[in-house]
Amino acid sequence: MNEHASNPDLPPILIYPEGVCVNNTTVMQFKKGAFEIGSVIYPVAIKFDPRFGDAFWWQDAFSHYLVYMMTSWAIVCDVWYLPPMTRLPDESSIDFSSRVKSAIAHQGGMVDVPWDGFLKAKPVKEEWRKQQQSEFAKHLQEEKSSEGEGSEEEKSEEEKNVNTLNESQAIESSKDDLEDKKDK
Repeated sequence: MNEHASNPDLPPILIYPEGVCVNNTTVMQFKKGAFEIGSVIYPVAIKFDPRFGDAFWWQDAFSHYLVYMMTSWAIVCDVWYLPPMTRLPDESSIDFSSRVKSAIAHQGGMVDVPWDGFLKAKPVKEEWRKQQQSEFAKHLQEEKSSEGEGSEEEKSEEEKNVNTLNESQAIESSKDDLEDKKDK
């Protein structure tokens, strides 16, 4: 890719940096490879108009999707060609890709999300989920202690929420232990 991009006699490379088909409302995290080579990026925002036929593949079987697409009245989309963008001197490839992604999302009126589009196909790593649960529990406990005086009913409800979260973490931990024992 680097050789190709550095040769002015070759045509530009067209890359879809999300790497997945999304639902036309969000722009997912970009893969950083195309942003590491130091070439000029010519961003293009594409947004399909679902009133005529939605190009998003949401069906389970490809054959159903193909029939749906072939029987749609039309596939209409808006296309915006954004100004060329280059990587800033102290900018990492990840930051550069995020900046380009934000520009595309803004132009297309879509939500700029910080997660990878493959989350719909792969479950979230267990350690990440546990970390988020732990952070949320800490937040609830800090909130409870910072509120100080409150009604007994409010305190009781907060304690139930924290206890429920702690119990669900304990259950998940027990499930993990059982799965580890089964694997051995």
